[in-house]
Amino acid sequence: MAAVTIDRLSLHLSGLSDDEGRRLARLIADGLAASSVPGGSGHVDWVQSKQESREGANLKSLSEQIVADVVRQVARSV
Repeated sequence: MAAVTIDRLSLHLSGLSDDEGRRLARLIADGLAASSVPGGSGHVDWVQSKQESREGANLKSLSEQIVADVVRQVARSV
């Protein structure tokens, strides 16, 4: 498993309150911290994940979608 360091996480959110945005950012950060990225070592300049919240979805499920997408992209890049 590769060690991953994230220097910066930027979120562009619409339709969420400030509190919801902060909670989503924390859920994403926690999810990424708990994730393992298969592959070797390497450097990835950036990844972008565009997700739309599904009707009736909660912040936890949205954060899980984002984390899974980011981990997939990083694993393909290292």
